[in-house]
This record gives sequence, C-alpha cells and structure tokens, in this order.
Amino acid sequence: MQDTVVRKYTIRISAGVHVRTALTISKLAEKFKSKLFIAKDGQEIVFDSPLGLLTLGIVEGDEISVRMEGPDSLELALAFDKLVDDNFGEE
Repeated sequence: MQDTVVRKYTIRISAGVHVRTALTISKLAEKFKSKLFIAKDGQEIVFDSPLGLLTLGIVEGDEISVRMEGPDSLELALAFDKLVDDNFGEE
C-alpha cells in the first residue's frame, strides 16, 4: 500500500511559477520514488516534466494543492515544505 500526503500552499513568488521554478521542483522530485501531483483550480497534473506544471498558469497568490503518493511520500512532502518556505530559491 502506498502512502499519500496532501498539502496546500499559497504561492508567494512575485513572478509566479515559471521555468526556473519548475526546474527546481523537478530536481527535487527526481530524488524521490513517490509521484508528485500538483493542482490549481480543480486542474491537476502529474509532475513528470517541468513543462506540465507551466500549463497550470500559477501566479502569485494562487493556492495550489500538492499530493505525493508512494513509499517516500512523507519525505517528499517535508522536502517540498522546505522548498516552499525557501520561496523555491527565488527572490
């Protein structure tokens, strides 16, 4: 049985989620076996490439839902928490 962790975040990057942000998330996701799903306004993508994330059009102030499914989902969630706290390395 796979573990699932769901988190909600408010985006604080003034430029919104752009290519550099998507690449940062991609580098993080590659370190884990769990799958990463990101949703905004009811539209969800499986994060398997940075370009998929850009289709959500996430801008500053948007709330996103992030779901992690797999054997190391809690570890991925904690790492994603830190990434958000660090504002994805932006600003």
